[in-house]
Amino acid sequence: MSAFMLLCLAAFAAAFIFATVVGGWLEQLKGTRTSTSETAPARSDVPVTMIVPARNAEDTIVALLQDLYAQRYPRELLEVFVVDDQSTDNTSDLVRGLMRTWPGLRLLKDEGEGKKAAITTGINAANGEWIVITDADARCGPLRVERMMDHVRAAQPDFLLMPVITEGSGSLLQRVQADEQAALLGVAAGTALSGSPLLANGANMAFSKAAFKAVRGFEGDRWASGDDVFLLQRMKRADKRIGYLLDPEVAVTVQVEPTFKAFWQQRLRWAGKMRGVGGSGNWIGAIGLLLPWFLIYVTFKFDLQEALGQGLLRDALLLTSAWLLWLVPILGLMREVRRFQRMAGMTLHPGAGIFTLFSLVAFSIYAPIIAVAALVVRPRWKGRKI
Repeated sequence: MSAFMLLCLAAFAAAFIFATVVGGWLEQLKGTRTSTSETAPARSDVPVTMIVPARNAEDTIVALLQDLYAQRYPRELLEVFVVDDQSTDNTSDLVRGLMRTWPGLRLLKDEGEGKKAAITTGINAANGEWIVITDADARCGPLRVERMMDHVRAAQPDFLLMPVITEGSGSLLQRVQADEQAALLGVAAGTALSGSPLLANGANMAFSKAAFKAVRGFEGDRWASGDDVFLLQRMKRADKRIGYLLDPEVAVTVQVEPTFKAFWQQRLRWAGKMRGVGGSGNWIGAIGLLLPWFLIYVTFKFDLQEALGQGLLRDALLLTSAWLLWLVPILGLMREVRRFQRMAGMTLHPGAGIFTLFSLVAFSIYAPIIAVAALVVRPRWKGRKI
């Protein structure tokens, strides 16, 4: 058995395991197509507090609050807190203006510093049994809270993850970001629905106030960002029930970063906080990032002249199969996420399916670079180092 054949076998085995794992996530996503109840639920009697941590959000906060005001949930059971995290713009003034005609809206001052402190400030003042977190630059539909609480009543989770749709159909950079986030949505939903959640998105998550208090919230966290994944890890360690609701009505939408600098800094921040999370998720992510590079290495090791007469067809089939086992499940996962995005009202760019291949190649190149850079680079986020 030649050394190259051993490499081909290793590549095939690694890709087969990868395909099995991603294929399992895909089946979980497909299984949600008919899981959403179409019957009218009983009227909810659970008080809910929606918390919006905001720092210099004057350009987006009004649109979001209009969405939250339009929620079709009993008005007497719903309160909205905007927690101002030391904004230097007109965020607070805009919120105060809306408070004049909206008794359920309150403006709070962050009792500490940063997003985690802002969330904690809101929870300490909350009257709701359930807490819904929404980023200040997000948008959502009117059935978000109602459908979320229907699911809470039926499934009884302690911590509920929900989808975030990232929109970007302009420049090449924006479309790559939208594809990247669509893939991560698939990973987040697939792993959570499989019972082993790896990712959370702080733009759209909810939990019972009792569960947050039981895991001691963000107490002791030293990272400026990571309110989502760090809280997820605490919930997992405490054996709390974690669910995922893949329902178009509960999705929120956010916009991609407009510039390369903002794109780079955002991903450095994300990679940096994942270093703080640790655990099996980092190993799975590392394997996913390195697998295509390993396949490239094996491909370039292929020597046609040396392989002639020594299992050329066998080695070629193994290597080709390895590439397909890496590529096909990812494209299938992306196709299922795109179906969900269309259900949520997102308009896809013409040729989105073909462009996904380009985005996949781009991600395979820049993601390992960012992962390494995050080991030494500490970017600033909202004026603070992470």
